[in-house]
Amino acid sequence: MRKQKNMNYPYSILVFIWLIVATGFNVTHAFAANNSLPDSLLTEDCVYEYTFSNYDKAVQIMKELRKRNTYSQYRLDVTEGDLYFNTGRYLQALKYYKRVMKSDTVRGSDKEYMEQVHRMISCYDCLHDEAKKAGYVRLLLQKAEQCDNKEMKSIALFNMGKMIYYQEDKPRGYEMIKEAISLMKQTDYKYKYDNLRYNYNSLFIMQQRDKHYEDALQTLEELEKVTTKATNEEPGIGNLAEKEQKTLYAHRAVVFSRLGRFREANEAYQAWKAIGEAYTKDDYLIIPYLMDRKQYDKVIEMYTPREAFLYANKDTINYHMMTAKRSLAKAYEGKGNYKLASRYYNALSILTDSLKAREQKSSAIELATVYETHEREEELHEQTERVKMYTVMLLSSGVVLVILLVLFVLNIRHTRTVRRKNTAMVKTIDDLLSYKDELDEAKEKLRKVTENNNTADLPDNSIIPDNDTVTDTEEEEKNRLLFEKLDNVVTRDKLYLNPDLSREDLVKLTGANKTRVGRILQQNTGLGTTGYINKKRLEFAAKLLKNNPNYTIPTIAEKCGLPNVPTFNRLFRTKYGMTPSEYRKTT
Repeated sequence: MRKQKNMNYPYSILVFIWLIVATGFNVTHAFAANNSLPDSLLTEDCVYEYTFSNYDKAVQIMKELRKRNTYSQYRLDVTEGDLYFNTGRYLQALKYYKRVMKSDTVRGSDKEYMEQVHRMISCYDCLHDEAKKAGYVRLLLQKAEQCDNKEMKSIALFNMGKMIYYQEDKPRGYEMIKEAISLMKQTDYKYKYDNLRYNYNSLFIMQQRDKHYEDALQTLEELEKVTTKATNEEPGIGNLAEKEQKTLYAHRAVVFSRLGRFREANEAYQAWKAIGEAYTKDDYLIIPYLMDRKQYDKVIEMYTPREAFLYANKDTINYHMMTAKRSLAKAYEGKGNYKLASRYYNALSILTDSLKAREQKSSAIELATVYETHEREEELHEQTERVKMYTVMLLSSGVVLVILLVLFVLNIRHTRTVRRKNTAMVKTIDDLLSYKDELDEAKEKLRKVTENNNTADLPDNSIIPDNDTVTDTEEEEKNRLLFEKLDNVVTRDKLYLNPDLSREDLVKLTGANKTRVGRILQQNTGLGTTGYINKKRLEFAAKLLKNNPNYTIPTIAEKCGLPNVPTFNRLFRTKYGMTPSEYRKTT
């Protein structure tokens, strides 16, 4: 009997496996059947319809259209390129748009050629590639004038005006944009109102940036007309009109607030709130109004869950996180909580560098950069949470101790907690310093690459002169560029090791006045001159402590530019939560 049982055992296993596979196949087949799309959805229009309301379904429809070869390769490439472009995936869109440009359909039709050049312009505009965008704008304008095509001439003029505006020829830029809008109004173009909405939105942003609030208010009125106007020729895209209506309310609240028309601003804000939780992606537009009204708690209430959501979904390197951190920084600053505000500004600076580097690399390098940065941030975040949880566990365990041993046990527990905290803190410090070195090295490489290609960059030790006519945004950008140059020189030449380094020395390096140097440092680091210099010194001191165990503490203090040992110990403990000696013992 035993022998017979052994012979049948493999056969039983095979039968069992076959039953599992067969069942799994049937379940999978049934699931696929239940999730198949009805033929009524397999159209180009449905791809556009679901682009904003249900992106996954739009992708599913697109895949099925390609599988069935429902349309020509040209039409499928155009539709899929539009799907990615309309959802902010510009590099993916560009792949399909370039393929369309090479198609026979585009080569044999002026109309199709101009439509596709328009798509290329929009894509390079969103990718901030002004050189390639300018080339396609010239091609479109030339072809539109040859064909006497008003709508395409309008599109070319608008993009040319936008480029001229950002090149600081603002009056001429405004003039071209308004001419483009006037031309588009005269056409019966299929996407006339779609273009007018985009034109008015762009014009509004420029007027608001330049503080032309009365003009901006008039532009909003024109924008509302084309947002609510019936456009039977254009395919519907989800609930776009309602989405833009919410955007209009946010814009009105901000503009009325800036004009001092607070009753109307509040009415617009209430209308914005009435739409509710829909379209929260653009809720950042209401932030300037809330800041004007000093509703800092409301800003924090809006963005704290948003920040937590992005962390929970492991989605931390994007413009949504940048908006959240910037809004929280300004809100905490408004509340007078400068410590938290400084922390958010510092995180925002690192995030901005990561995003800027990502935009200037190819898609493969872009994905690698996002992945590596994301992994480091998640590792630090999880490590902090583990330290917090472990500390709570240690504190909770104290309740079971015998009363006669309380003092003794508390002393032991405190010692162990400090030791573990210091160990975790040292690892965190080492990780941060290592990451900072990698970031500085990457920025230096990027600077060298862009230095030869971007003639707009400032040379070392140069200063952008003060100019009362520049906007706040422009001044912040110029200050950021100048800080990058200053920080590069200070870091590269280790000027901070000079114990006599002062604000006057930084003034000489930049050519700016004392007040502006202080403003530049505060804007980019959240620190004053002394704080900025000491931060560099203490980071250098941490490396010396780790790598040179034979150096005495006074030697370390002198080498890092803080020869006064008590001052060095105090600053080190304030920054890292432990004395230099404790740090050395833990490394």
